[in-house]
Amino acid sequence: MKALAEAGKSPQEGAMQKAAKTAIKILKRTIYSLPSATKLVEQCSNLLPLISNFLGLG
Repeated sequence: MKALAEAGKSPQEGAMQKAAKTAIKILKRTIYSLPSATKLVEQCSNLLPLISNFLGLG
């Protein structure tokens, strides 16, 4: 995250671009390696309040 923040300050600098690309790759691998259950919990925590509000329960 720090590499991405620093790259945002000087996006034209080659070293910062490389660091940002590396950081993005690491974040993608981390996200894709999460267990399915974790993703399900995350989605449910977002959807359940919406469903409750739609049904007038929230």
